[in-house]
Amino acid sequence: MTENKLHKLYKLIAYFLIAVSLIFILTPIDNLLVQDKFGIVLIMNIGFHMFYHLISIVPLKQLNWVKDNSTVQNIAFKGIMVMSYFIPIACILASVIIITESFSNQEYYKLTVLLVLSGVILGALKLNLKLKSWRKNTLQQRTEVKNKQILL
Repeated sequence: MTENKLHKLYKLIAYFLIAVSLIFILTPIDNLLVQDKFGIVLIMNIGFHMFYHLISIVPLKQLNWVKDNSTVQNIAFKGIMVMSYFIPIACILASVIIITESFSNQEYYKLTVLLVLSGVILGALKLNLKLKSWRKNTLQQRTEVKNKQILL
């Protein structure tokens, strides 16, 4: 998957999120006041966008911060790469648990959490793509520096 395809999927889910939010607010649900619905919709939208952007940006900023120390950087890179694989797996498992609990308790509005988890998964996938390109660029820069040192 490329970063463009990932961004298109992000936009598609964001539009779907808007539609679900409107339907959720306009549909009468037992035991939920309008204020509660707006709160759920607000948290759902903020969570989706926040997790997508934070998960895909913050770890790379941390890697650039430890750029001077190559040993720490390699360990941090490997840890963040493992995290970028672990996050989607954990979200899928959490999704299965949420789905089973929602259907067993007949509280279907709890399925809205799945949209937030989709933002987390997309953020982790974007992070993975950026890590691979970051690693390639870092290796090229190190090779160039070594070649310059040899020539001097």
